[in-house]
Amino acid sequence: MSIIYALISREDTQDGYGENIHVLVETSTDASGNFPQVTRELILKQVPRNQKSIYNYKEKYVYHTLNEDSFTYLCLTDAGYPKRAAQSFLEEIKQRFTEEFPFEKRIRAITFSMNDSFGKILMQRMSYYNENSLDPKMARIRTDAHATLGVMEQNLESIMERGDRIELLVKKANALNVESSGLQSRSTALKEKERRKILIRNLIILAVIVAIIVFFFVL
Repeated sequence: MSIIYALISREDTQDGYGENIHVLVETSTDASGNFPQVTRELILKQVPRNQKSIYNYKEKYVYHTLNEDSFTYLCLTDAGYPKRAAQSFLEEIKQRFTEEFPFEKRIRAITFSMNDSFGKILMQRMSYYNENSLDPKMARIRTDAHATLGVMEQNLESIMERGDRIELLVKKANALNVESSGLQSRSTALKEKERRKILIRNLIILAVIVAIIVFFFVL
């Protein structure tokens, strides 16, 4: 019991189903199967929008799909593979995919353009869920833990950014304090210089007055 095949696709049309479908990333543990052809010709053309769905295929396999915002996350499993594990796999793949690529990049991506960058992740998660297929609860917990870790990382980045801004503000404040101290020192020096000028001027005026008085009294 295992996940045999998985892909992520995007449908461009808004008027109908099954038109302009781009398979962005695709991987399989069984290279001999014709699953890619069947998926394109039958399954992707009838996936309901913004829903989860299940399709039985030849009584031996089951297609599990998750559609959201024109993107379809799909996997093919053996008939006995736990449905909850398959849905947990799709939920995690969707989450990792949307975290890895911003919406602007996903909506413009062409066929197979993300195979190199995301194909390894898809295969790794398939292997993990195949090894833990009998414990879907643990798989779901892992998915939730990954989501929580992502939120914590974003919060930490925000805190670090705020910390950088605070540090910059402190530096600016210190620079302003230094500049203010310099201005204050220059202002004090100017005032002292002005006081000296006034004192010298007053002394000169006093000396002139004394000289005039002496001159008149002597004569």
